[in-house]
Amino acid sequence: MSLRGVALSAISEFDLQRLIQAQVPERRDIEYKANVYGGQDKDLSEFLADVSSFANTAGGDIIIGMTEQAGLPTALSALQIDADAEVLRLEASARTGLQPQIFGFAVQAVPITGGGHVLVLRIPRSYNQPHRVVRKGSNRFWARSSAGKYEPNVDELRGLFTRAPQLADRIRNFRFDRIAKIVGGDTPVPLMGSRPLVLHVAPLSAFDGSQSFRLDINQAPQQLFTAFSPIGGQAGDFRINIDGCLVLSNRGADGRSHRAYVQAYHNGIVEAVDSVFATGGGIGQNPDRLTSIRTEGTIVRESHAYLRSLVARDAAPPYVLLVSLIGVKGIPYSFAMEPGTLFEDQAGVLDRDQFHFAEQIIDDVPLDPYEYAICLRPLLDQIANAAGRARTPSFDQDGRFRVRI
Repeated sequence: MSLRGVALSAISEFDLQRLIQAQVPERRDIEYKANVYGGQDKDLSEFLADVSSFANTAGGDIIIGMTEQAGLPTALSALQIDADAEVLRLEASARTGLQPQIFGFAVQAVPITGGGHVLVLRIPRSYNQPHRVVRKGSNRFWARSSAGKYEPNVDELRGLFTRAPQLADRIRNFRFDRIAKIVGGDTPVPLMGSRPLVLHVAPLSAFDGSQSFRLDINQAPQQLFTAFSPIGGQAGDFRINIDGCLVLSNRGADGRSHRAYVQAYHNGIVEAVDSVFATGGGIGQNPDRLTSIRTEGTIVRESHAYLRSLVARDAAPPYVLLVSLIGVKGIPYSFAMEPGTLFEDQAGVLDRDQFHFAEQIIDDVPLDPYEYAICLRPLLDQIANAAGRARTPSFDQDGRFRVRI
């Protein structure tokens, strides 16, 4: 056992005592320390080396306030310190002493019966490797094995530098394999239309083979309905399949096809498809047209909901968002945000059949969807580029998203 399956904010004294009872040894993803890192240069250098070694390898937890003997935990040794101040000190040191910054690093102070705290430092496996210690002119890289941290040799460093491009290739290969299947009709259910909006959201761990996250499909169907509802409407059907769970819209008039579906994979990838998104405004009655208000609002609202559902299920960051529009060549794309302008005067025409917008990496998913929209501004600008505009008009002068979500 370890603490990796427990959300950092949920760790309690009980969880720490279980490590002692189970005699969980120090290993690649967990380390025990009885005392806090000191304030001297050598102490802070050790802290940065420890944190970067976890991030450059598989991630893990450093537990401060736990005595150990021969690598086995023996007792809690509650720290009698200003826990909030210490948390801020460690987080600030990590921000300024490592390059590039490790996103997702966090510290939790766990109160202990009788007084004091134990600090749990959670370091995610980084997908922006390698990280180096840059404090006081240092320029050193660290990795980690079951025996502790060490400085990697040239071949290992080469592997750290090439890992990120390999991960990017896996993401793109997955994306275009899935797009080809959707276009070719190889979907979990027959679809009503052929002009879909396709969203893929996923923790990056889904592409590295670590299997660090697995979706719990044993939940009540209503929970999964709510977590992974189809784009633009409520769920009409639900089923377990070999890939994970499939949430469907209501059936069409033919009784077979569906407007939309969401396939949530075991590894945390979420594929959401609305097959008629670019067809008559999505309802099959009006002329085919896309608007920035509807397109951007849908992307922000739906991807935020899926990502928050992954966060709630402890899928660790960072995440990737992929957005594609299919079958849209010749369709007008209208911007109706600016006062005093006519709807048609704002229209551009999409000039190709498929748009696969650049991958958006998301290090944190804010609770507020409007704050989340700001994170997506580069993506939304790129969508505007496809319709002939230099940037989206959906943000005001203060950078706030003004489309209703």
